[in-house]
Amino acid sequence: MKLRLIGPQKSYLAAAILLVGVLTSYLIPTAQRVSVVASSYPVQACPHFASAGDTTASLPATKLGIRYLDGKSATFARTSRSQITLTKSSLLVDSNPGTSLVFSSLNSAGTAATACTAGNPDEWFIGGSGGLTSKGQLEIVNSGLSESIVDIFPFTSKSPLAQVTVKVKAKSSAAISLDVLAPGEDSMALHVLTRTGRVSAFLLDQRAKGLSNLGMDYVKPSDSPQKSLVIAGIYPHTGSKSGIVNSLRLLAPGSLDATVHVQVISGDGIFVPVGFDALQVKHGSVVTIPLANLTTSSAFGLQIESDQPILAGALTTNGSRDFAWAQPVRPLTATSMNFSGHIPVVTILGRSISVRLRGQYVTGKNFAVTIKGSDIATWVPKYGVASIKFTTDPKTPVFAGALFTSGGLTQIGIAQGAAIENTTVPFNDVHTLTH
Repeated sequence: MKLRLIGPQKSYLAAAILLVGVLTSYLIPTAQRVSVVASSYPVQACPHFASAGDTTASLPATKLGIRYLDGKSATFARTSRSQITLTKSSLLVDSNPGTSLVFSSLNSAGTAATACTAGNPDEWFIGGSGGLTSKGQLEIVNSGLSESIVDIFPFTSKSPLAQVTVKVKAKSSAAISLDVLAPGEDSMALHVLTRTGRVSAFLLDQRAKGLSNLGMDYVKPSDSPQKSLVIAGIYPHTGSKSGIVNSLRLLAPGSLDATVHVQVISGDGIFVPVGFDALQVKHGSVVTIPLANLTTSSAFGLQIESDQPILAGALTTNGSRDFAWAQPVRPLTATSMNFSGHIPVVTILGRSISVRLRGQYVTGKNFAVTIKGSDIATWVPKYGVASIKFTTDPKTPVFAGALFTSGGLTQIGIAQGAAIENTTVPFNDVHTLTH
């Protein structure tokens, strides 16, 4: 016999089934998709140029993970050393908040230094030469596990040149000569755009005439064009007996010409060099202008203002013996470095300067000093510096650079080597009874 339900009974049954479903979903635990944010510092790449001679990576601490970019392994090994000699390939330094540096030296060709970087998909290099004496190279380091595609846009004193596209295999690097990217051009700049992958780019400006080396230095990468730029730490021309000559390289990459105003900030005062009060810079063309008759008693800095976004770099030459490039820096934040026993001339610019320095000399003695001043302040240690940590108040922006003179000329901007990366990580969370 079949059971037949009349109208009211059907309604009661449907209501009962709905109620059971609601209670079941309420009482039985369910899996929910939840997201959390994981924070870490990215891997830093340290360049290796065979032509740069002896190259040492100076890590900000020991017991950091490292691996060479030789394509053989993707595993980091802990090191007990803070100085690593690079002989065959670039070096990758695992996640850490400090700044790793590279120091290179070549007999009779001077010295060069730069910061290891985590890379930036949009970078500029305002410096280098593709002229007759050029031996420089652009190195593209692919620290990722897949092929990278990189577009290079050269700029010259006349106009932008055609785009050059480079493919770099996973866990490897590629080097391109500057005289190939900008043949015959003494005033050049490069815009490096990464289309795919994690890439760090490095530019070594190296020059020679016949068998005679004319010096070398790394051109440090710059951020996107800005209307306000600060270069902290430039070698001084101190008088008629000084062989130091400085010049300023500028590029307005947009569609409009720029009007640029340059101030010198030095211990002798703040002033505008002759011809730099309303300097006209044609868009799309690289200009290199001598800072003629600019004499200061000590290291100085430049404050550059423009009505259009621009890029800049300062070149210091010491006759035919060596040269150094200095690029604009970001405001100083807390960071640690290893100066590898060098004696730096630390130059800090800002309206109100108060920067705490803690570290250790190569003698093993610890030091702690506070650099104070207004507009500009410098610090030169008595001994070579190994580890050093910079601390400042982020509410009061200051800009810092370090000059080195041992074996030649080179300059680095003092800034954090890598910023924290935040990654959203999803996972399944069992929803338990909370009602």
